[in-house]
Amino acid sequence: MALYDPADPAFSSEAVERYRRLRDDHPLHRDPDGRFVALSRFADVRSAAADWESFSNVGKQESPHVKPTMNSLDPPRHSKVRALISRGFTPRRVGDLEPFVRGVARELLAPIVERGSGDAIAEYAAILPSVVMGRLIGLPDEMVPVCRELTDRFMRQIGAHAVDEPAVQSYEIFQELIDRRTDEPRDDLMSALIAAEVDGERLTNDELLGFGWLLLVGGNDTTTNLIGNAIELLDRHRDQRRLLLDDPSLTGDAIDEVLRLASPTNASPRMTTREVMTAHGAIAEGTRVLLLWRAANLDEREFVDPERFDVLRRPARQVALGHGVHYCLGASLTKLEARVAVEEWLTAMPDYGLTAAPEHFTSSLFYGWESLPVGV
Repeated sequence: MALYDPADPAFSSEAVERYRRLRDDHPLHRDPDGRFVALSRFADVRSAAADWESFSNVGKQESPHVKPTMNSLDPPRHSKVRALISRGFTPRRVGDLEPFVRGVARELLAPIVERGSGDAIAEYAAILPSVVMGRLIGLPDEMVPVCRELTDRFMRQIGAHAVDEPAVQSYEIFQELIDRRTDEPRDDLMSALIAAEVDGERLTNDELLGFGWLLLVGGNDTTTNLIGNAIELLDRHRDQRRLLLDDPSLTGDAIDEVLRLASPTNASPRMTTREVMTAHGAIAEGTRVLLLWRAANLDEREFVDPERFDVLRRPARQVALGHGVHYCLGASLTKLEARVAVEEWLTAMPDYGLTAAPEHFTSSLFYGWESLPVGV
């Protein structure tokens, strides 16, 4: 059995123990088949994430069919593209979405409460982020379920080329949207990205297509799993749920703790541009290196009693959403959506409980639940 193999259906249920073994005994884990090495200790992961000159995002992409995104660039090109995108992803634009997010959450919760049961993933956590992202980007309402299905397929990928088909299909959808917004701009993110300039430079058409796909994956899959992981943890740890019910202002802190303990992304790849010497051995130039975010966030060298769920923890730092120049651009939106989703969930169903043991889906990249059957 490979120590790190998230494509193994048993991996998610054994991940905490496997991550502990990696950190303690194999902090520089070399895949038996030579496909990658993996870093699992917090200090090593955070340091590598900050060192983009040695651990590059360029060259890590395995599929020639997937267009470059901001996640496959390094400075200085990355800095310019990020600056362009940031102009369409402002705090005001994100903050203005909160009433809409809250309205969508309440609308989705109403039938679950009326029936007294439902699936917290299929009927809530998976839908809310896709509706919000669709509104932010400017997708037609009828395309939101289509895009959600594409990212659901991507989320369950277990091979390097599993992304090809859903990504290519998304390009067709976004090309039509780009053409429409070029002719008739609106107050949405795609229009803002088309118009944004830095030093007279705009995003290319391929960059717009790639970023549309990146937004879907980051906005749908990461947030879906964050919300689902929060609902599952608050069922298992009802003392922590009581703290939030008594003081809803703690919900933002709780979301940070869910991100740390149940990081929705298992790992992100990098490619070494030179030989890198670490405290655990050398990594050769041209090596694919996996930064194991969730393993790092469970490291007792950084966190006291790291496997305990504590909504009052308030860690000074964590790496669930990355670190350094590639820190998640949509982090504020992801946290806002998750906070509102949990606030509304607990308001509508303070005494909910899971009605069956949940099962993890299998994925090379993401950590979450296939379904969460709940009763009120």
